[in-house]
Amino acid sequence: MTRFIKSAALAACVATGLVSVAANAAVTITSEFAGNWADDARPNKGWDIDVLTRPNGDKVLFLYSATYDADGNPMWITSNFDFKEFEFSFSGQAFGNFTGSTFSGSETPTLQLLGTMNVSVESCGEINVSLTPNVASGLQPVSQRLIPSQVLASGVAQRGDKCVYKTKFSGCPAGTTPGVQPRSCILRGQISHDMTLTNNTTWVLDGLVKVGGDNTDQTVLTIEPGTLLTGNGATSDYLYVQPGSRIIADGTAYAPIIFTSPDDGVSSGRDPAPKDWGGVVLSGNAPNNKCPAAPFDCRSEFDPNLRYGGDKPHDSSGILRYVQVRYSGYVFTEGREVNAFTMQSVGDGTVLDYLQAYRGGDDGIEFFGGTANLRHLVVTEGGDDSIDWDEGWSGKAQFAYSKTGTGFGEDNGFESSNQNENQDATPRAMPTISNFTFIGGPTAGDGIRLKEGTGGHLVNGVVKGYDKDGKACLFITNAPTYAAAGTPTALSGSTTIDHVFLNCATQFKQDDGAPWTAEAFFTAQPGNSVADAMLNGYLPMATSPVLTGGRLIEDSFFEPAPYAGAFSSAANDWTKAWTYQVQ
Repeated sequence: MTRFIKSAALAACVATGLVSVAANAAVTITSEFAGNWADDARPNKGWDIDVLTRPNGDKVLFLYSATYDADGNPMWITSNFDFKEFEFSFSGQAFGNFTGSTFSGSETPTLQLLGTMNVSVESCGEINVSLTPNVASGLQPVSQRLIPSQVLASGVAQRGDKCVYKTKFSGCPAGTTPGVQPRSCILRGQISHDMTLTNNTTWVLDGLVKVGGDNTDQTVLTIEPGTLLTGNGATSDYLYVQPGSRIIADGTAYAPIIFTSPDDGVSSGRDPAPKDWGGVVLSGNAPNNKCPAAPFDCRSEFDPNLRYGGDKPHDSSGILRYVQVRYSGYVFTEGREVNAFTMQSVGDGTVLDYLQAYRGGDDGIEFFGGTANLRHLVVTEGGDDSIDWDEGWSGKAQFAYSKTGTGFGEDNGFESSNQNENQDATPRAMPTISNFTFIGGPTAGDGIRLKEGTGGHLVNGVVKGYDKDGKACLFITNAPTYAAAGTPTALSGSTTIDHVFLNCATQFKQDDGAPWTAEAFFTAQPGNSVADAMLNGYLPMATSPVLTGGRLIEDSFFEPAPYAGAFSSAANDWTKAWTYQVQ
């Protein structure tokens, strides 16, 4: 009997050069595809499939099966595929047989190449395999439709519940057109009827794709967990949810919904880069202070044809949960870019939870007024601010982690404005944000920039590493901002910072001639400290002062988290599993 240990076989396959040609699009191969797969026509035959991870993090699809040689002797055949994130189909892959060792022996097995095979992952319930043996092998060509060996109670053969790709791709629906890549469909113009974007398809945004009309043709766009959406690569591609319509993009920790560049391993060409496409925009009917009265005619800064605003604070624009947006921030003209996530007068009936903005060219998330609330935000290597608010945003946010990258114009952690045209406009911007960890770098802007008359409450935070010359951990600017806050000895309560740790090359900065200093404002409030937060990466060490440096917030929105920063320990790292390249 031959010796067959996966790790040894994998090493030998790599050394012998078993490589594949892959197709990239929908269906993300995860460990949920691992297990025994039977030939649908010949249940006594099949393959064992594993999804392995190399020490460097690369993924390998590993297959092995039992068969008989030309003389009727039992033999094992095996193959493996190095695969990237969105690869689902492989052709021209070599397969072979290992001989020359035993379970108790220490000999190195020898790989005999027997031919090539094609593998296509169709869904949780189907993988197609075809083998083309070489003449010397004595084996016969075979094509197999594999189904999982177990059958669910429903009678549908599938992997476990965490495998979300339940149906195979069968073509593009009416109103869309086939894309260049396999299993891709192009979205254009306005979606005016309820529609579900299934996860067996890569959906390509071609230009501005609107969901519904402006409080007309009210439409619900549902996006299944694990769905991949990309830009088209040549235009200002972005998704815009109109006032009165909703998006239900409700991913999971094990199957997030991903919006990204077409060059992010999906199509051939250059490497993905910030500003490759637009982003995700939600527009609603909640109040703002720029157009507070009917007809509520606020206009998007990136497209004056798109309106938002209203008088419905509890308006719902739907659900964004477990959603990544990568390489966004297309530049229309100078100063007119789309953020990764843009919220225009979005109401607090909207669910925003577990969102990541990765290498966007503009802000991670920006609120233009509204009352929307947010939990679990990750902004990594962004080109502009991590959290930006304007036009009277009055929502709440808890658990936010940001880390700047280097080299393409990073700006502030918080950029906080009431309104740039009327800095005393009402209702004044006054969000409450708790449990944030913002880590800057040598090219970043200010950690916290309070400007243009804003109010707001920042609680239980860590801000460190915003070390660029001329920048600071905390910068307060513009006369209406000082006036709204009161004075360090007589705070108005409209602007507060408490239980926050700062640690930058320059801690404080204010305008020349300011009525008081940012330092005096900071030190006048409880729990604040200029100190090393003692982080290991972005997580607190066991002896970190932030673990006992926070407070509870008496508001039902906020989860009990009486520590400073976004995390209480490595065991409480809520970024795990669903994010991309967080460190």
